[in-house]
Amino acid sequence: MDPYAGPLHVSIRTRHTDAGSEIVVADDGRGFDSSDDSVPHITLNNIRQRLKSMCGGSMTITPNDGGGTVVTLTIPDSTER
Repeated sequence: MDPYAGPLHVSIRTRHTDAGSEIVVADDGRGFDSSDDSVPHITLNNIRQRLKSMCGGSMTITPNDGGGTVVTLTIPDSTER
């Protein structure tokens, strides 16, 4: 967050799909490239690993169309595991 950039808007949505639950967190900030290897994203890698090992879930990070970032967490139904 940049205190000089103005307001930052964050939205959180959840939904149930045929495969399980999905949590989508989106913002309209300056965004970042999650594949940029020049900055280690240790916390993001830890979250991905824990989701996968604990419930077979996943996390994706994509640019938001209007600027910012969208993080999608997918948690499969227990019957899918």
